[in-house]
Amino acid sequence: MEEYRQMAIKALENQKGDDSYRAKMAFKNKTPEQMQQQYGQSGETCRSILDGYLQRDEKIDRAIACLRSV
Repeated sequence: MEEYRQMAIKALENQKGDDSYRAKMAFKNKTPEQMQQQYGQSGETCRSILDGYLQRDEKIDRAIACLRSV
Protein backbone atom coordinates (compact mmCIF):
# COMPACT_ATOMS: atom_id res chain seq x y z
CA MET A 1 0.00 0.00 0.00
CA GLU A 2 2.83 2.41 0.87
CA GLU A 3 4.37 1.92 -2.57
CA TYR A 4 1.14 3.03 -4.25
CA ARG A 5 0.73 6.02 -1.95
CA GLN A 6 4.27 7.16 -2.78
CA MET A 7 3.57 6.62 -6.47
CA ALA A 8 0.46 8.82 -6.23
CA ILE A 9 2.41 11.53 -4.38
CA LYS A 10 5.13 11.47 -7.02
CA ALA A 11 2.55 11.74 -9.81
CA LEU A 12 0.96 14.74 -8.12
CA GLU A 13 4.33 16.41 -7.62
CA ASN A 14 5.09 15.91 -11.32
CA GLN A 15 1.67 17.34 -12.24
CA LYS A 16 2.49 20.51 -10.34
CA GLY A 17 5.36 21.37 -12.67
CA ASP A 18 6.86 24.84 -12.79
CA ASP A 19 4.09 26.85 -14.43
CA SER A 20 3.47 29.09 -11.43
CA TYR A 21 7.19 29.76 -11.02
CA ARG A 22 7.56 30.65 -14.71
CA ALA A 23 4.51 32.92 -14.58
CA LYS A 24 5.87 34.67 -11.47
CA MET A 25 9.17 35.27 -13.26
CA ALA A 26 7.47 36.47 -16.44
CA PHE A 27 5.20 38.88 -14.58
CA LYS A 28 7.49 39.98 -11.72
CA ASN A 29 8.18 43.47 -13.11
CA LYS A 30 4.60 44.23 -14.12
CA THR A 31 2.61 46.92 -12.36
CA PRO A 32 -0.83 46.11 -10.91
CA GLU A 33 -2.35 47.81 -13.96
CA GLN A 34 -0.25 45.71 -16.35
CA MET A 35 -1.28 42.56 -14.47
CA GLN A 36 -4.88 43.34 -15.48
CA GLN A 37 -4.01 43.43 -19.18
CA GLN A 38 -4.46 40.52 -21.55
CA TYR A 39 -1.36 38.39 -21.97
CA GLY A 40 -0.54 37.71 -25.62
CA GLN A 41 -3.27 35.84 -27.47
CA SER A 42 -4.35 33.90 -24.38
CA GLY A 43 -7.55 35.84 -23.80
CA GLU A 44 -6.62 36.01 -20.12
CA THR A 45 -5.01 38.66 -17.99
CA CYS A 46 -1.61 38.14 -16.42
CA ARG A 47 -3.33 38.11 -13.01
CA SER A 48 -5.83 35.42 -14.00
CA ILE A 49 -3.08 33.24 -15.47
CA LEU A 50 -0.96 33.51 -12.34
CA ASP A 51 -3.94 33.01 -10.03
CA GLY A 52 -4.99 29.91 -11.97
CA TYR A 53 -1.55 28.34 -11.60
CA LEU A 54 -1.39 29.22 -7.89
CA GLN A 55 -4.85 27.74 -7.26
CA ARG A 56 -3.90 24.55 -9.08
CA ASP A 57 -0.68 24.29 -7.04
CA GLU A 58 -2.65 24.77 -3.83
CA LYS A 59 -5.06 21.97 -4.74
CA ILE A 60 -2.18 19.66 -5.57
CA ASP A 61 -0.43 20.53 -2.30
CA ARG A 62 -3.62 19.73 -0.36
CA ALA A 63 -3.99 16.41 -2.18
CA ILE A 64 -0.37 15.53 -1.36
CA ALA A 65 -0.92 16.48 2.29
CA CYS A 66 -3.98 14.23 2.40
CA LEU A 67 -2.03 11.30 1.00
CA ARG A 68 0.82 11.86 3.44
CA SER A 69 -1.55 11.92 6.41
CA VAL A 70 -3.00 8.51 5.63
